[in-house]
Amino acid sequence: MRKGSDVIGKPIVAYDTGEKVGRVRDLIFDQERNYLVALLVQEKGFMSDARVLPLAAIQSIGMDAAIVSKAEYIISAKLNSQVAAILDRNNIMNGTHIMTVSGQDLGKMVDLYFDETTGVIEGYEVSGGIFADAYSGRSFVPAVQTLRIGEDYAFVPAMVADLMEEQVGGIKAAIQDTSDKVQAAAHKAGEQISEVSRQTKTQIANAIVDPDLQKRFVLGRKTQSTVLRPDGSVLIETNKLVTIPDITVAEQLGVLDRLYRATGGNLTEDAMQRAKEIGQDVAQNISTKTNGATAYYTINQALGRRAAAVVRTRDGLIVAAPGQIVTEKTIERAQTYHLEEALLRSVGVSTTTAAKSSANEALDAAGDAADRAGDRVQSGFSQSMEWAKQTGQKLRTQTTHALEEQHIKAALGRPTTRVILDRQDRVILNTGELITHQSIEAARRAGMLEVLLSSVYSKTPQFSEATLRAPEPGRAALPVAS
Repeated sequence: MRKGSDVIGKPIVAYDTGEKVGRVRDLIFDQERNYLVALLVQEKGFMSDARVLPLAAIQSIGMDAAIVSKAEYIISAKLNSQVAAILDRNNIMNGTHIMTVSGQDLGKMVDLYFDETTGVIEGYEVSGGIFADAYSGRSFVPAVQTLRIGEDYAFVPAMVADLMEEQVGGIKAAIQDTSDKVQAAAHKAGEQISEVSRQTKTQIANAIVDPDLQKRFVLGRKTQSTVLRPDGSVLIETNKLVTIPDITVAEQLGVLDRLYRATGGNLTEDAMQRAKEIGQDVAQNISTKTNGATAYYTINQALGRRAAAVVRTRDGLIVAAPGQIVTEKTIERAQTYHLEEALLRSVGVSTTTAAKSSANEALDAAGDAADRAGDRVQSGFSQSMEWAKQTGQKLRTQTTHALEEQHIKAALGRPTTRVILDRQDRVILNTGELITHQSIEAARRAGMLEVLLSSVYSKTPQFSEATLRAPEPGRAALPVAS
């Protein structure tokens, strides 16, 4: 997210010339559809029209400036009918009171937060109201699509007040609900212990080696042993070349891990290698990595709590605003930018406290589930599934970051094999351009890192003899025999 007041006043710089071409005077947003439309660069004067920079023309908004590809993208407001209509209405949201349709005053608007990529308004900073912070007098109102603007008040549904309530303790209820569902499955399929065992092995295999990597490994290899279906019938015989249809069927039947092992994949060696890689990484900075890992495992303890301080990335993006109730989307943002620990601090939970709380809640849920099992078969099913889920989650968490870092190191300095676009079809890298640290971060922010890493030209360059030879004979070369 970006905060409106953080953007106002920033210089606008043209990328093609590097010149300052204006300054952000205000934000223009569509109040009916709740999204940012343009930046106001020049207000309307007696002899001049207002000039604006449409959102689609903005290349990026950073800590110190907004970047536009060319100065020509700053246009007269009259040339954009949507912007012109908004300016004609002259509706001013700043100072408007936000009230629920049930009559609860949520406060007076003083600022807004928006997604810099899509322009969607995500929330409003308000002064006063029933949820105002005792110290700052401010709170965060989540934006909704059904905002109704009046002359003095903007009305929102009553549920908005519910979204502003802090909901500590909801995680335990969610874990309990999950535990109940697992236990219900145990009652329904208690006699299928063999199927549980197969699913457990599959989950562990997928946690150690990503299924996509398993599929790449087996393609074109010969099976060293017979691969069986879940019902015991033969899926692929020994010494058979594995094809894409074979892989598709194996994945659909849930026996991809069997195919992986049958073609020479060794899960034990894979697990040892992952552990070695992770161990080396941790050894470099044990304190920082330990705190980070603890925060990653316990980040869900922030869900439903109120952020007391702003959580920002290095380039000024806002992950959580003061007074905002942490949602799943907030947690995803924190994980994307590796700010789990900062988010926990903002909601007033230390990583140690969160870890203990997560562990206690998981143990409580597991204990309650075991008490309701009724017999050994059902209890065995529940414990196996819980063990598989916890083990798989830990292994996947530990290996994902290490694997991604390996792919990034292998890609840096190599050219791309196709054009890499962000979600607004702006070019991050063109075909043949070198992958840099900057392009990696740009692709990560755009959600296109996986696309970039799968488009790396990895072949060894081929040089002809003519390319390697000098244009004239060497003075010290042996004479050519006639």
